[in-house]
Parts: sequence; C-alpha cells; structure tokens
Amino acid sequence: MSFVLSQKGKPLLVMDDYVFRLNKTTNTTKYYRCENRDCTATAHTDLNNVLLKVDADPSHERATKENTPIPKIYEEESAKMILKFSTIAILPSQREMSSSLNKARRLETPPIPDSQIFDIPYLYTRTIKNEEFLCVDKFIKGKTRILLFASNEQLKMLFQNSIVLMDGTFSTCPKLFGKVFTIHSIKYEQSFISGIELLPDRKKSTYRFVFEELEGLAVRMNLVFSPSTIITDFEPSLAEAIISEFTSSNHIGCYFHFTQAVYRQIQRLGLSSGYCSDESIRMTCRKRMALLLLPYSVLLKCFEDLYESVLLTSSSALDSLKPLFEYYENYWVKTIGIKRWNVYGIRIKTNNNAEDDRWSYISNKNSCYECYTATNRYTVFTLSNNDITVDDILLGLSYVVEKIHRRKEKNN
Repeated sequence: MSFVLSQKGKPLLVMDDYVFRLNKTTNTTKYYRCENRDCTATAHTDLNNVLLKVDADPSHERATKENTPIPKIYEEESAKMILKFSTIAILPSQREMSSSLNKARRLETPPIPDSQIFDIPYLYTRTIKNEEFLCVDKFIKGKTRILLFASNEQLKMLFQNSIVLMDGTFSTCPKLFGKVFTIHSIKYEQSFISGIELLPDRKKSTYRFVFEELEGLAVRMNLVFSPSTIITDFEPSLAEAIISEFTSSNHIGCYFHFTQAVYRQIQRLGLSSGYCSDESIRMTCRKRMALLLLPYSVLLKCFEDLYESVLLTSSSALDSLKPLFEYYENYWVKTIGIKRWNVYGIRIKTNNNAEDDRWSYISNKNSCYECYTATNRYTVFTLSNNDITVDDILLGLSYVVEKIHRRKEKNN
C-alpha cells in the first residue's frame, strides 16, 4: 500500500491492482473509492493513513487476471451478490461496466511488438490447465520465426490418427507472419484441431521444418507421425514438402478446392453468364467437375469422351468450352496429375472441416487467449475454458457413432 499525488495534487491510495481516489473525510475516517467510476471497490483509512477496511470489486480483479469474457464475469459476479431491489436498480449495467473492465484488461495485455523478436508471456504458453501449449518457438537461419501451439492431448490425437487435414489462412494472420497454418485429425467422424502454426512464408523449406519438428515431438512422446492419408488444398510448395517428408502417405487434394479452382477459371474465361443461363454449358462443366469421383481406371477415358463431344459439337455454346478443357488437360491432368485429385473410394473428400474448426476456434472467445503482434493481434488457442476435456468429448462422440452404426445395421 502506498500514497501518491494525482496530476491535480489530490491524494491517491495505490494497493494491489487498484488506484483509489479520496472521496470524503470525516472526523475519524478517510473514504476512498476506485478511480474507475464503474468499479465498486472502496477503502477506508484513519486520519493517519492506517488501513481500516477494503471492499474490493471481484469483477475488477477477474477482468485483469482471467480470460473469461466480460459479460460472463458480470453475470457470475452479479449472481453472487445478495442485494436489495433498491440496490439492484442503481447497479451499473453490463454495457456500462464493459468499457472500464476492458480498459483494465488491456492494461495487463503485452504491448504490440514491432518485430519478430519479442517475448511471449508465460501465460500465453500454457493451456487453461497450466499444461504446455507452445511446442515450438524457433528461428529459421536466425531470421524468420516459427511458432507452433498444441497441447499434449492434441498432439497425441494427431500422432495416433491415420487421416490428417491441413489448411491455412491469411485473413487472420498477423502482419509479422505470412500464414496461419493449421493441422487437424479425424476421430469418431469429427475433425479436431491438433496444431496451430504461425509461419513466416509459404516456402517448401518452411513446411518441411514444421513437419520435422512434429516428427521430433512424436519421438519424444514415443509415437510416430506418419499418417496414411493427408488432405490439403493444391498449394505447390505444401504438396512438395508433403511428398518429400511423408513418402508412404497418400496425399489427396481437396474436392472443394478443386471445384472452386475450376469455377474460378470459368469466370476468368468469361463463361459465367453462359454457365448460369445455358443448361448444356452448365451440365458439361458439372460433368467435368464430377470426373474425380470416378474410379482412376476409367477417369481419363471419360474425360477424353467428354472433351471429344465438345470438339465435335455444332453448338456454338459448347464450342466456347474448348479453352476450359484445354486448361483442365494442361494443368490438372498433365501438371498436377490425376492421382492427386482423384477422390474415388475416399470417405473424406475435402478439408472443409479444417476451415470450420479454425473459424469456430476464432469465434469461441472462451477458448482463446489474445496476444498482440505488430499493428495486429494473433490468437493463441487453448482448450475450452470449461470442465469438459477432449477425452470427455471423444467419449461422447464414441457413443454417438456407435448408435448411428447400430441404426444403420438395423435398417439394413
């Protein structure tokens, strides 16, 4: 406890996380209240500045020391209070208190760094259960930094899984980094996020570095990181890194990203209006998009037959599709290769679940800590801030899947 003077020369009592202003003085007591007008914390001293009483506002302390959303703190603390109706009527609303509580929280937030050389506070390297969350924090060639976040439970699920999804995003990436890269595993027919990486760029060497670090983490856990199937988009450098690191894995391109790329080419060729208005053009394009659902043994023959029907057509509308088929043949057949995008017989054909998981983590404020980076903020994810663990979720899903399978067997 200490006493200081404000800029206006008025006495201030500083104690713990509070700064109290002198409110009034009687013959025996000095009454202080928190300088934050929306905070109800008060303190009493005698005329010799000996502390007599402190009534702290628990919501003020929780706002600075917890990651719980402000509205939830307000509800929980309000529910604990035993107040008269007259007191409740004058109690500040959640909206009135949010501004001051958010300011108090921001004062505890690390400053925004202006380079990749910055310290990550210990709090942001741990999960809610105080377990290790920052797995990798290294510089490549002493220049660019890579951060990998994952709990032991997430890593264990990843290394024990045979199907892995990989995806990336740029819209939520901080300016100090080049990409947010996420890895997901499948269990009980659901996608679970298993690792979040902040990468400096999209080079093959960077992806290989990440995979080598994950392999090292697996060895330390007496496990092996060698999935049988890896599903990604069609980023060339990522594909090259996967092929070189996972020689025995089946690398599949996402069906959704494939059709998305084809439709973008339709737009580039000025065929959008024809696709929307002409049934023959639309059906021909859709047949071409559906080719990758056919068995590998007949796929190329079906493509050639479809291409030949366009070449021999007398329809000027279908004749406009020739550049699209040339693009398909030159890029998807000759450059990418049929095996890369043929998803026949594969149960999971897209990595869309990875995108859903990523955005659900971003939108779930109960399951993330916020760190700051240059003129931007990056989100460091943790397990959900509640009593439900990953094991609980998996156990519940196992019952659901078993029930679905029993229902299918009964119907058959």
